Amino acid sequence: MRRSVEQRGRRLTGAVLVAGLVVVGAGCGSGGGSGDGASTTEAPASADGSTSTAATPTSTIAGGTTTSSGSTTTTALEGASTAQRSAPADGTGTALLTGVRIGRHDGFERIVFEFEGASMPGYRVQWVDGPITADGSGEPVDVDGEGLLEIILQPASGVDLSSTDLRVTYDGPNRISTDGQAQLLTDLVRTGDFEAVLTWVAGTTNEVPFRVTTLRSPTRIAIDLAT
Repeated sequence: MRRSVEQRGRRLTGAVLVAGLVVVGAGCGSGGGSGDGASTTEAPASADGSTSTAATPTSTIAGGTTTSSGSTTTTALEGASTAQRSAPADGTGTALLTGVRIGRHDGFERIVFEFEGASMPGYRVQWVDGPITADGSGEPVDVDGEGLLEIILQPASGVDLSSTDLRVTYDGPNRISTDGQAQLLTDLVRTGDFEAVLTWVAGTTNEVPFRVTTLRSPTRIAIDLAT
């Protein structure tokens, strides 16, 4: 069933509208922090959802300023629940997205957002009801799934606005293919990159407990959804 998700407006003073999100085919490029901005939906080689063998977690089940809303159903996946998860940014400047990927693991499916440099964006992750619109344009966005998980990253962008040529750091697809890569995840769509607020929505077969983990070397935010 295709549904639309309503994006709440978020604006940061002095930021610039990023127009024309780049769309490319959902191929099997590298998103492992090489700076090429490519994305892959390949099942990752390591348990943290990354193909980088040098990755070292710096925190587990990031709680930070975690807040609860609605149900708090728990699961066998350690630290997971259906409650909203949020935490402030750690670093300076806007975190620049370089890759997005998904992977299947024993007991959960993982979404990974990878960033250039050391700045970790703040996040808010929560189950939401549709319909929604794209941040900035207000156009409706279709997301395939019965459950809709909204992922807001801030300050974050796929374009380096501090460079004179507006350098694109993420040139991967706006819609990540889940075919053959997941069973719970049915869709993963970028619904906004506007004024340093980066928004993605994951479609799932149903609402399930999840957890959020931050990792370093390279800088990543991982979202695990219990299966």
